[in-house]
Amino acid sequence: MRRVVVLMGLLLIGLVQAQGTVYKLRVSEWSCAVNASGMMVAKGTVVNQSGQTLNNVRINLRVADKQVTTVNGVPNRRVYGTNSAPIAVRSLANGARSRFEVQVKPSQSRNVQCQIWFRSPDIVQIPTRVPGQ
Repeated sequence: MRRVVVLMGLLLIGLVQAQGTVYKLRVSEWSCAVNASGMMVAKGTVVNQSGQTLNNVRINLRVADKQVTTVNGVPNRRVYGTNSAPIAVRSLANGARSRFEVQVKPSQSRNVQCQIWFRSPDIVQIPTRVPGQ
């Protein structure tokens, strides 16, 4: 019984912490489209809201099915391509903006969606608010 109470307490603490996610980056605008050569191109602008300078930030793009399938009870998306690229500003000060662009040649470009996120060597995946995602 004591273990159950401890586990429930840990679960509750985890849920409270998840609710209080502080976004360190905010994408102010972005688009993702196939260009004439069949490359999927995601580009836009990101704003640093971390309170500190972020270095060597990379944009990551994943092209996946629009439709979620379930495999053995686990939601899954088929991935058709993925890539990353550095954002335009190497050392992004707090409050500063940077353009980004990344492209990948997906194995399929119909009925897909783009998913983007940011990472750096210091912060594996940077919490980011991305409109429409």
